[in-house]
Amino acid sequence: MIVLQSESIPLCLRTFMLKVFGVIPRYTALPMWAVGVLTIALSLTVAAAEQAGADESPGKSRALELTPKDALVQNKLQSAELYNGLLEAKPVLLLRSVEVNNHALAGISNESLFLPAHPDTTTFIYGPNSSASNPPLRFHCQLDGYEQGWHERSVLMRMIIRFIDANQREIAEQVFAVMGESPGWTGSFTDSPWIHRKEVVTVPADAVRFWVVISSAGPPEAVGVFAVRNLVLGPSRGNTNGFRIIPPVKLEDSNAMVEATKVLPAGWDRGGLRPANARLLRYGPDSEVALAILDDHPKGHADWNTAKIQGPELAPGEKLTFEWEEIYSIGAADFGKADYSNLPAGLYRFRMEALNLMGGPAGGSVSQLVTVPVAAWKTLWFWIAAGLALFAIAAGSWRLSAWRRMKRQVQDLERLRALEQERFRIAQNIHDDLGARVTEIALLSSAAQLKPNMSNEARVEFGAVTRLTNELVRALYETVWAVNPKNDHLDSLASFVCQMANQMCAQAQLRCRLEIPDMPVEILVTSPIRHNVIMAVKEAIHNVIKHGRASEIQISIQQAGKVLTLQVSDNGCGFDPAVVVRGNGLDNMERRLRSLQGSCSVISRPGSGTKVILEFPLPVS
Repeated sequence: MIVLQSESIPLCLRTFMLKVFGVIPRYTALPMWAVGVLTIALSLTVAAAEQAGADESPGKSRALELTPKDALVQNKLQSAELYNGLLEAKPVLLLRSVEVNNHALAGISNESLFLPAHPDTTTFIYGPNSSASNPPLRFHCQLDGYEQGWHERSVLMRMIIRFIDANQREIAEQVFAVMGESPGWTGSFTDSPWIHRKEVVTVPADAVRFWVVISSAGPPEAVGVFAVRNLVLGPSRGNTNGFRIIPPVKLEDSNAMVEATKVLPAGWDRGGLRPANARLLRYGPDSEVALAILDDHPKGHADWNTAKIQGPELAPGEKLTFEWEEIYSIGAADFGKADYSNLPAGLYRFRMEALNLMGGPAGGSVSQLVTVPVAAWKTLWFWIAAGLALFAIAAGSWRLSAWRRMKRQVQDLERLRALEQERFRIAQNIHDDLGARVTEIALLSSAAQLKPNMSNEARVEFGAVTRLTNELVRALYETVWAVNPKNDHLDSLASFVCQMANQMCAQAQLRCRLEIPDMPVEILVTSPIRHNVIMAVKEAIHNVIKHGRASEIQISIQQAGKVLTLQVSDNGCGFDPAVVVRGNGLDNMERRLRSLQGSCSVISRPGSGTKVILEFPLPVS
């Protein structure tokens, strides 16, 4: 058995393994017979290549021809020399870190990178190798196999219009930033197109003049080139003919380097930490020049700036039109960053290439193989296993659900039966024990009132006791009726409403008209529903007796499908609902009906009586 590292496996074999197995192992174990087959295949391939090379150039000089054996030896020697040279030379760029889904990937090295399957976000961070003999100033990257173009981390340089007041204090500024590379940039000033730009700036309050700054003092890591020419100010209130901000420079020195770094256009000066990087570029046949920044140091910057008293006088609110041509190529010198979203499965190569100051290739390139395995859910065997698992889960869930539903129904029936038995026991005890005792008290108090030697004061007190016990007996009867499960139907509710209304109206000496049809016994009405409805109807009748000054009460019950409507109306004085302050009685009725998912509405007008409508849905049997 022979073990091969993944780097030594041919790319075609790795691609086949990725498609079939969804992953590339770091180490691959091959049996001896497989090694023999591969050896024979490679030998045949080398022989065919040697024969093809010999057949392609039969007309060359005999002195320059090599035998296949000599060519093979020479290729091996050249490969060995190149390999040793690569081992001795340090790469100019390094892949510093890789983040997958905002988590750093461990084990970053010169070997292949194995990313998780289906990464949402992948970030490569790279930069110059500080231990290399000549680290690059700029660099860009490309994920080969996923994208075609190269990209570089964007930083900016600026041209700034600064406004000053009469005391030459800066009060405002307008920044025009550039980043990346200008369209059509070829790597040099001579054959790259200049980009025309036009901007309109409003003069701020208290501003009397402006001055211009062309600077690379953006982020400290910004390096590259930025040049401006033909900078003019359009006609304004202070200068109707316009103003040329970069004047011509007469050629006085034949040394181009001296002119570029020492000569100054009239009204301009160099500045910054590295003023020598502010260069003068001559592009016209006579005296036309461009102001350029060639920033080759990540910790320094250069400026071109005009004098503060230059230019026409300004008026606040005035519109200034600036026009110029610019060209630029800017990059970052500290590190590069590349973000990718939803990388598909496959083999990629992350390439990093060194650049010079002008953004052209500098001759150093480093690459690293990146593997994104196929997500498990995209393979056939996963879907077969998932289908079987889902079928088993569905069958088991259905069987378990049916068993639980049956068990829950049995438990509900047992609990309902136990509850009904307990309610029946409570109702029977209240009726037989407490009701009998209260009735006995009422009889004793009534008998005490008939004694001849009883004082009038005591007779009145016993009368009060008799009245209260009678009321207590009625309350106990209502409680027994509400608790008893034999009354859990609609017909019992209608009968009790009739009985209660007759008793209350008889005590108040009011006529009572009932419009209640026969109600079905099969419709279930639970104890809480009956209790809330009886208390709401009782409150409505009590309000008529206490406040309505009526001579007649009319009560009707109607059933429309699964909705029951109870209506209590009178022919009393009525009231204005918008004027009269609501009491606790109306609020209690509304709260009770809301607990039944119903509603309580009151309709009344002064002199026209009052109508209370109680409406709620009946429970499903």
